[in-house]
Amino acid sequence: MKILRFLILAFLYFWQFSIAQVNTFVIPKSSLFYNLNNDSLTVYECRVVEAQQTLTTNEGVKLNTAKQKYTITTKYVIKNENNTLDIYMYTAGITSFPNRKFSGLKIREKKYWQFNLDTTFKLNEQQLKYFIAAEIKGKEANEYDYAITKHTQYQLIYKRHKNFKQLVYDEKLNLKEFILR
Repeated sequence: MKILRFLILAFLYFWQFSIAQVNTFVIPKSSLFYNLNNDSLTVYECRVVEAQQTLTTNEGVKLNTAKQKYTITTKYVIKNENNTLDIYMYTAGITSFPNRKFSGLKIREKKYWQFNLDTTFKLNEQQLKYFIAAEIKGKEANEYDYAITKHTQYQLIYKRHKNFKQLVYDEKLNLKEFILR
C-alpha cells in the first residue's frame, strides 16, 4: 500500500511539474526581445485611422475638417532593468496620409515627429506576448512598403541598437489597444 501511495504521489508530482514546464513562457531566439538584459528596445507603430479634426486657433475660432485618413504613430520604449520591463508610451500627433516617416530601414527619429509621453507602466507577460506575437506574425517590408500608403496601412518597426525589423501586415491592427486592455 505504501508503494502504491508513493507511486501516486510521484505521478502527481511529475504531472504537476510537466504542466508547469508547458506554461512557462520562453522568448524565441529570433526575437529582438531575446536577452534584453539592462537594455532597451523601441517599437514604432504606425496605423491609419479615419477621423475628423476640430482645430482651435489662437483667437478661439473652431475649424472642422472633413473626414479623411490620418496616420497615428505610437512609440513604445521598453526597458529591462533588474528583470522588470518598464514601458514608456509616446504618441505623435495626427499626420496627413500618406505618412513618409517610415521611408527606410535606417530610421532616425526626427524632432518634428513631436512624440509626447502618454503613460508609463510595468509590462506584464501577456502584454509582452502581444509584442512578440506581432513581431513573429509580420512580414519584412520591401522597398515598396516603406511609406505608409493605401497599400500598406499598418507597420511596426522594432529597433534595438543597430538591429531593425520593419514589418507590414495585411490586416488592420492596433497594438496599443491590446497593450492597454
